Amino acid sequence: MKEQFQKDLIQSAFLHKPLPLYEEGALEKEWEKRDVLLKNPVLKKGMESALSHEGEGNTICYEDDTGSLILGLKGNTVTYCWPEAMSPDGDYAFYGMVHAKLKINNENWENFNCLTFYVKPDCDGSRVVNVNVSIKNQGTVKIPDEYYREGNHVVNLINHEWNRCIWEFGSMARDQVTELAFSCRLNGKDTATGEEVSYLVKEICLEKTEKAEPDKGWFCNEGIAYSTSGYFLNGDKTAVTSMEIDSFCIMDDSTKSIVYEGLCSKGTYLGKEYRILDFSPLNKEGSYYIQAGGRITKSFTVSEEVYEEALWKVVNFLFCERCGYPVPGRHGHCHKDVVAKHGDKIISFCGGWHDAGDMSQQLIHTAEVTQALFEMAEAVKLKQERQQDFGKISDSKMDLTELLYERLIEEASWGLEFVIGSRFGDGYRAASAGIVRWTNGIIGDEDDEKVRYHNHAFENLLCSGVCTVAAGALKESDKELSFKCLEIAKEDFAFGMERFIRVGMELPIMWEHTYSSSKSQYYALITWCAALLYEATGERLYGDTAARYGNCLIECQETGVKTEGFTGFFYRDEEKISIVHYNHQSREYMFTKAFELLCKTQPDHKDKPRWEKALSLYGTYLKLVMNYASPYRMIPAGLHHEKEAEDKETFKLLHLLVDYEEQKEHYKAQLKQGIALGDGYYIKNFPVWFSFRGNTAVHLAMGMAAAATGSYFNDISLVQIAKDQLYWISGRNPFRQSLLYGEGDRYVQQYAVMPGEMTGEIPVGIETNEDEDLPYWPHNNNATYKEVWTSSACRWLWTLGAIYHHEYGISDGAFKRM
Repeated sequence: MKEQFQKDLIQSAFLHKPLPLYEEGALEKEWEKRDVLLKNPVLKKGMESALSHEGEGNTICYEDDTGSLILGLKGNTVTYCWPEAMSPDGDYAFYGMVHAKLKINNENWENFNCLTFYVKPDCDGSRVVNVNVSIKNQGTVKIPDEYYREGNHVVNLINHEWNRCIWEFGSMARDQVTELAFSCRLNGKDTATGEEVSYLVKEICLEKTEKAEPDKGWFCNEGIAYSTSGYFLNGDKTAVTSMEIDSFCIMDDSTKSIVYEGLCSKGTYLGKEYRILDFSPLNKEGSYYIQAGGRITKSFTVSEEVYEEALWKVVNFLFCERCGYPVPGRHGHCHKDVVAKHGDKIISFCGGWHDAGDMSQQLIHTAEVTQALFEMAEAVKLKQERQQDFGKISDSKMDLTELLYERLIEEASWGLEFVIGSRFGDGYRAASAGIVRWTNGIIGDEDDEKVRYHNHAFENLLCSGVCTVAAGALKESDKELSFKCLEIAKEDFAFGMERFIRVGMELPIMWEHTYSSSKSQYYALITWCAALLYEATGERLYGDTAARYGNCLIECQETGVKTEGFTGFFYRDEEKISIVHYNHQSREYMFTKAFELLCKTQPDHKDKPRWEKALSLYGTYLKLVMNYASPYRMIPAGLHHEKEAEDKETFKLLHLLVDYEEQKEHYKAQLKQGIALGDGYYIKNFPVWFSFRGNTAVHLAMGMAAAATGSYFNDISLVQIAKDQLYWISGRNPFRQSLLYGEGDRYVQQYAVMPGEMTGEIPVGIETNEDEDLPYWPHNNNATYKEVWTSSACRWLWTLGAIYHHEYGISDGAFKRM
C-alpha cells in the first residue's frame, strides 16, 4: 500500500469519512494539457436574441467587466409542485430543470473535437453540484437519440469556484447542430441545502486539439492498454497495443533497470491487427512500467496485494452511497420519509445503499451488496490466515488487514439491518423506491415517496440466503444477531417456497431488477439458498430441497453438443428454447454457486456426480466462449441463437421500455453483428440490448462464475478468466481507461448527479452503439452506461473474493455449520 494512501485512510478514520478525489489520474487533466489547434467562440456579442429559457427558474445573460458574455441559470431548490413531465405521485420525480437554450444555425461542428467552457456554481448549502450541457443535431444522425444517451453531458463541479469544463465529442454526430443548451436540476433540499441554485457559464468555445480522444472500436486508441492497477503475482500478465512493434521491456520503477525483455506476438481480431506484450514469467513483486515503441506507461504493481487499495476504494464508494446516514461532505440523514405501507403497518425505507447516481433504492441490490461484503470479509480473513501460515505478512500489514476485515463486516452489517428491516413479517416486504430528489424527512407531507412492496418468492428466497451468509459471518463477533439472522432466513425461505409452489415464477414491478429472472434462475436460487440452510442447520428438509431443485436446474442445461462443440450453457426453462442472457443486471454466477454449494454440502449424495458434471460442463462453456474473446480478454456475452428474436414474451422481460415489433429487426441485426458459428448460432461480445446499456455487471458476473468453478476444480484457466475481467476494469480495454474512479490511470468523471463524484465508484459500463457489437465508450457523461452503480461494485467484490478463495484455499468460515 502506498504511503500517501495509508495516510488518506487514517484521515478518513478508516472510511468513516469519504476518501479524497484522486484527480491526478483523471483523463480530463490529460485533456487540459493538449495543444489547441483551432478555437471558435460559440456565445458571442449580438447573440443574446438567440437565447431562450425553458422550465423552472430563469435565465440571464450579461456582459462582465472584461466584455465577455455571461450566461446565468437561477432557480429554487423546491417548487412545491411536480412539473408536467414528472409522475404526479412523485415516483422518479424531482422539481424540474432550469434550462437555457442557445439557437445554433445548422452549423457543422465536425472540425472540432470538444466544447470547452467555464462554470461557477453558487449554490449555498449544496455539497454536490453539477451542470448539464446538451446539443441537438438535425443532420444524418439525429441527436439526441430516442433514449437520450447521445448529446447530453453532465459535469461534476466544485461549488463557489470557476470550473474549466471539457466536453469531448468523440464520434457523436454534429454535422448540423441546431441548439446548445445548459441546464441544472432542482433536486430538493438535503440537510444543508439553501433556497436557491445559481450557475454562471462563460467562455463557451469549440476547440480542435491535438490527440482527439476516440470512443469506439477494438483498437481505437494509440498507446499500450494494460491493467493500470497492476497484475496478480500468479497468472497471465499481458498488455495490448495496435502499434507496429516487435519487442518490449518491463522496467523496474525504482532502479529504472530492465527486469524483463520480450517479443511481441502478432494477431488479428475481427480484421484488425494487434500486438500482445506477454510478461507472465515476471514473478517478482514490485512496481514496474512498460517501455515499447518509444512509449512509456505509468507504473503499475505486480503483487498478491494488487487490488488492496482498490478494495478500500470500493468500500469508500459504498459508504458514500449509504441511505439514511449522514455521510460527511456528501449528504445528511436522508429519506426518513420514504415509507412502505402494508395494511396498518408502516416501514421506513431509509437504510442500505442508494442504487446508483440517483437516490433510488432497490432491496435486492442492498441484499446482494451485503452478501458480497460479508463474503469479501471472509476472503480477506482467509488470505491473512494463509499469509501468516507462510510467514508472508508483517505486523503492520496484519493490522491493516484486520482493519479491512472489520470495516467490511461493519459495512455489510449496515446493509443487513436494511434487509432485515424491509420485512413486514408475513411474507410481504418493502422492495423498491424510485427516488431522484432529496426529501425533507417529514412523514405525511407532499414530498413523501411511496415504496413498492409485495410478497414475491424471489426476494424472500434471496434475502433468506443473504441472512444465512450473515449468520455464518457473524457467528463469533455477534452471536445473538447471528442467531436472529438464521431464524429470519428460515422464515423467509418458508415464505419464498410457499409462494413459489403456489404461484410459480411471477413478475415483479417493472422497475425492479429481478424483472428478467427465468425459471432456471429460480431453480438456482432455491438450490443455493436451501444448500446454505442445510449447511447451517443440518436439517434434512433443506438438503432434500436443494438436491431436488438442483436436479431441476440440470434439466435446463444443455448437456449435448451444439455447433463448434458448445455445451453446458443454461436455458430459461426445461423446454430448452431460449438461452439465458443478461443485458444490464446479471446473476449468471448463481448457476455455478448452486452446484458448487450442493457438491460441498452433500459430498456423499448419490447425485453428486451429476452436479459435478453440470458444474464442469458450465466451466467448459465459459472456456469455449473465451476462445472468441478479444485480446483484451473481456469475456463475451455468450452464445445466442437467431430464433430468440421470435420469443416475444422473453423479449418483454429482458428489454424494458422497448416495443417488440419496432425492435425485432434490430434484435436480428445485433445478432448478425456477432461472430457467426453456423446453424443460426452467434457469439456476441456484448449483449443484445436497447434501452439499458452497460456491460460491467454482465462480464463480472461471468468472471465470478468462472472463478467459483475454477476454484472448485482447481482449474487455473478458469480463475484466469476472472482475473482478466478485473484487468478490463483496470484499463486493459480499448480505451486504456480505468473504469474505477480514483484507481489506476485515465479514469473519467461518472454520472453521479446526487451523491457526487466518489473515489471507488464503478459505472454500469462500456456499451455499444446502435446495432453494433463493438465497444463504445462515449465521452458523454450520462446514464445508463456511465452512471455509478452499486451492482457493478457488488460483482467486482464477488469476483475478487472468488479469486482470493482460489489463491488461498477454500474457507469454511462463512458456511461452517452452526
